[in-house]
Amino acid sequence: MSRRVTTRDDIAAVIALYKANHVLREISAQTGVALRVVQNLVKRFRDLGEDELPAPLPKSGRPKLLSPRTLKVISRQVRSNPSLTAHEVKERNPRLLSHVSLSCVQQALHGDLGFKSFRACRKPLLTKRQKENRVKFCKKYEVWDLETWRSVLWSDEATFSVTGSNGGRVYRPPTQTRTSHSTQ
Repeated sequence: MSRRVTTRDDIAAVIALYKANHVLREISAQTGVALRVVQNLVKRFRDLGEDELPAPLPKSGRPKLLSPRTLKVISRQVRSNPSLTAHEVKERNPRLLSHVSLSCVQQALHGDLGFKSFRACRKPLLTKRQKENRVKFCKKYEVWDLETWRSVLWSDEATFSVTGSNGGRVYRPPTQTRTSHSTQ
């Protein structure tokens, strides 16, 4: 049986119905609050003195380590850069996340925020536009002779990846599939 948190509005409704001389079972049925909780609220109301509403009891269990504000910051960063790792998220927010472990950040990403980790999609080696540009380049310079090409300064200092993605992992919200976001 799952427990339902009793809010101030629930307490006010229970006490209002009790003041209107309703039976406790009716109060429970109308408000959706468990009968035992209604009985305890009425008892606390009588003990307080009939003119003060009982305050909600504190939640049981260990409090969450990350506040809603911190979760929002983490979510915003991962949405803007899905290839961030939990370690990088922790490093980028030293003031917010210095008191928690790396596994806590991973738990927040997967559990509290609902992100799923996927292997990054491979980018196509060449897009259609890149292929068209290469054909235009070739047609533009196909008439050059060997001497003209020798006057061109060639450099091999560029860094590029022949196979596309480096195979890293990315985070996606549950509403996105593995390929719905731009590939990394």
